[in-house]
Amino acid sequence: MTTHKIMRQKTRDKLKVLHVTPSMSPAWGGPALAVAELAAASAERGIQCEILTTHGYRVGSGQVPTPGIPIYSFDAGFGVAARTWTGYSRKLVRFLRDRVTDFDLVHIHEIWHFPAYAACCAARAHRLPYVFTIHGELSDWGLRQKALKKRIYRFFVLDRMLREAGALHAITRTEQEQIRKLGFDTPVVVAPNGTKEFSLPSPKKLTQRFPQLNGKRVVLFLGRLHPKKGLDILARSFAAIAGRFDDLALLVVGPDKFGTRQDMEAILNAAGLLERTVFTGLLTGEEKLAALSCADLFVLPSHSDVLGIAVLEALAARVPVVITTGCEFPEVSEYGAGLIAEADATSIAQAMSQLLANKELRRSMGEQGHKLVTERYTWQAAAATMSALYRTLVA
Repeated sequence: MTTHKIMRQKTRDKLKVLHVTPSMSPAWGGPALAVAELAAASAERGIQCEILTTHGYRVGSGQVPTPGIPIYSFDAGFGVAARTWTGYSRKLVRFLRDRVTDFDLVHIHEIWHFPAYAACCAARAHRLPYVFTIHGELSDWGLRQKALKKRIYRFFVLDRMLREAGALHAITRTEQEQIRKLGFDTPVVVAPNGTKEFSLPSPKKLTQRFPQLNGKRVVLFLGRLHPKKGLDILARSFAAIAGRFDDLALLVVGPDKFGTRQDMEAILNAAGLLERTVFTGLLTGEEKLAALSCADLFVLPSHSDVLGIAVLEALAARVPVVITTGCEFPEVSEYGAGLIAEADATSIAQAMSQLLANKELRRSMGEQGHKLVTERYTWQAAAATMSALYRTLVA
């Protein structure tokens, strides 16, 4: 251990962790919220956390709330480098060069973007322990996207970064198995995403803006409109069952950076169902919670979505869920909190019909979902696991 590191440990009351992530924008989705909540819960356990991130081109603007957690956010710019490598920022590199030794450990979130590379290089240069949270980015589906680029990057850069980490953080056991299947022998800690108790506002906070939802049974999608979320499947599933349920409406909540809404609208328009569909764009705060208040059913037909926070929020709001095997959340079925289907329109439509036709089943599944997340999926539990890991690696 270097002398300057011994001095830091002797003079510092709290372990100090730097979380590095491409974006803290609400439009970035679950990973941004996960960083904020994990840092806050870790702080309650005596870990001093700060967050380093970027904003601007590709990574979005604004920040999810992080009360009491300092955030250093640098502009990603619009240059060639930023267009080539998401989150590229020279100022972020300078921060790491000048400040990384202020910390005892670096916790890096997501693996393909520039901030992860820069943080890993800085940590290794100063012999600081570092941890990677994979956030589902080594799934089979994920590795098939831009497959050649990822194979090249893995061969020359990424695999070494992951093998030399103090530990890898998997969100589910399935993700842990995937990491092992790829040949990594780095220690892997499993700590699931969490949620917290919240009170739901009146649905009127949303229906006043979108009166077409009044008096309807509402199927809700909540999250980024990203190709991996299977929104084409959702549109086709909705088209398949809409004739059975005259009072059914589809509520799609989330930002669209990939043209996914246009693809959905084409399917829905062909089925004559655009008038029964509401696209809200990004909602935050009370309006986001009001969307959950409106929902009779939450659907996530994702190809790959490791224990998505939106699913946890729906369960916490007592909304029954229909998810896919790609969501890696078998407890939904085990607890009777919803249904798990294959990522195809026929399977999703059958699951949706089964729940929409049975109000009592939806009610009981909603209660079971609330029980599931309050018993097993809290940020305090995740922070306990990660805080113990931090202390072990630093010691």
